[in-house]
Amino acid sequence: MDAFVTGFGIILQPQFIVFMFGGVILGMVFGSLPGLTGSMGIALMLPFTFNMDPLTSLVFLLSIYTGGLFGGATTSIIINTPGSTANIATLLDGYPMSKNGETERALGLALMSSVAGGIIGLTFLLLATETLATLSLRFGPAEMFMVTIFGLSVVGSLSKNIVKSLFAGAFGILLGTVGMSSTGAIRGTMGSMYLLDGFPLMPTMIGLLALPSIFDLAVMPVYETMKDRNSFIEILKGVKEAIMSPLRVLFGALIGVVVGIMPAAGATIAGIMSYNQAKIWSKKSDEFGTGIPEGIIAAESANNASQGGALATMFVLGIPGSNSTAMMMGALIIQGWAPGPRLFIENSDIIYASFSSLFVQQFVMLIVGIVLCTFAAQIIKVPVKYLVPIILVFTMLGAFSFRNALFDAGLMITFGIIGWFMKKNDFAIMPIILGIILGSIADRELLRIYQSFDSFTSIFSRPIVLVLSGIILFSIAAPLIKQIRTNKKESTENS
Repeated sequence: MDAFVTGFGIILQPQFIVFMFGGVILGMVFGSLPGLTGSMGIALMLPFTFNMDPLTSLVFLLSIYTGGLFGGATTSIIINTPGSTANIATLLDGYPMSKNGETERALGLALMSSVAGGIIGLTFLLLATETLATLSLRFGPAEMFMVTIFGLSVVGSLSKNIVKSLFAGAFGILLGTVGMSSTGAIRGTMGSMYLLDGFPLMPTMIGLLALPSIFDLAVMPVYETMKDRNSFIEILKGVKEAIMSPLRVLFGALIGVVVGIMPAAGATIAGIMSYNQAKIWSKKSDEFGTGIPEGIIAAESANNASQGGALATMFVLGIPGSNSTAMMMGALIIQGWAPGPRLFIENSDIIYASFSSLFVQQFVMLIVGIVLCTFAAQIIKVPVKYLVPIILVFTMLGAFSFRNALFDAGLMITFGIIGWFMKKNDFAIMPIILGIILGSIADRELLRIYQSFDSFTSIFSRPIVLVLSGIILFSIAAPLIKQIRTNKKESTENS
């Protein structure tokens, strides 16, 4: 604690403040552009840190990480396309709020929820780093498989038509199995080398989510009623609303911390799980997906809080929990450090000073975020005839830049057509995205289970698996029981 407090005296010097502002701005920009994620921003900036001292390098890269987690929320809300997978759950209520003329309010809610969730997550990182990291060691293939099944349990509740939602989720899981498996088997690539690693997520996600929305935007300018609003004031109202919902923020942040410590789980699963649990416990569960603040608060507080858990496993155990923390670990190795328990013994002053900077970065993100959201809100006031071509160009560039392959741009268009067809026939898109993300993880962990255990049922001898199984059953049964009670109450009132 002494090293942490002393760290504030170090990182509040002008040079570090400049690097924090610069890193957060870069992270937000990279995070908000579809196809250019925060982890890509860290990768691109990594060479510039070679000649920096260790603390400056760490503060700069951590600032990019911090900004990238929120950046994707802006495009999720405005154009229904998350800049990164961490913000997938945000668009479920963020974009509907934007369509309802509440873009600035949604941006303010997302920003303050991100800041508050980040602070809570970092508090746990500071107080319980070693305990959380030790817990993550208990998560093997069996536990991670159940975590992904827990994430997939939300699929049926993402649409009013459960059958269509389950069908879309199953289709997504099928797409998630395409590519080379961990055993070396090649499945469903149709001879294309570009699909050996499976369907690339960003082009797929841009096609399914962005293009159908762009098509709708081209024929229906839904934002004309927004021209006379004061964006800055409306954003501050959203910020205030998130501050007035501390229990919702805390609930989402706690889920984010727990998921964040699980290796390879990351902010995406944290946001999805938090959104699902918030929906189960909310009295307004039927309104989720129509544009309500609770959905945004749950998603953004969780995905930012996961930063604390992910950094704990990276620093203490040397296990990267996401692409961004893998890049961060590379930066530490470049400095000649080996992430692990000895890191805290040999370089505790620098590590805890970087922890101090993480807290300051949250307030930097709040300042920069208000400015970014104010400018982002102006996008919806651009005439549609100019806005649509600009967005199309950026989506094409985002899909291409993911791997610098024209194949990905064509793939985006293909999935755009699929997404448009499904939208016209009332199929939910989000189950497909979840199926692709979580299905591929479940597939990998299932193969590891059969390699590590005598039979699949053997995994139920593990305590964590039993706990997760109970949570899964509860998360599936709770909405059904709630719906049955609602139907009985309505039938009684009608009679």
